[in-house]
Amino acid sequence: MSEETRRVLEMVAQGKVSVAEAEQLLAAVGAPETPDEPRKEPRYIRIQVTDPAKEGKRAENVNIRVPLSVIRGGLRLGAFIPSVLGRSKFKLKNGAELDFQKLDPAHFEAMLKDLDDVLVDVDDDEGKRVRIRCE
Repeated sequence: MSEETRRVLEMVAQGKVSVAEAEQLLAAVGAPETPDEPRKEPRYIRIQVTDPAKEGKRAENVNIRVPLSVIRGGLRLGAFIPSVLGRSKFKLKNGAELDFQKLDPAHFEAMLKDLDDVLVDVDDDEGKRVRIRCE
């Protein structure tokens, strides 16, 4: 998805333009109405966190790109952990419970298909920004 297309879609999501106006804008920037080529399967999950500089503190930026093959491998490895350790449930320091028997690679693959062009983009009033997307 081009940056222009993404901006137009963000304007629609924010209610700044109507769907009809968005169609005109997309036509003006030359965005195709239907994709000509098949979509590529995502290979990475990118996580970007930006915390701008303020009050004498310097800006902090994190940019992580994790290959999906690593995540898939971790899910397969997680299937062996209960048999090696003799139990499947573990209590984390924050009180949350992690159950390795509930890890299902099929759920992960279904989530990836649903993500497609989804971009999770969170901004707050202080200028902090978190973006998560597949690429």
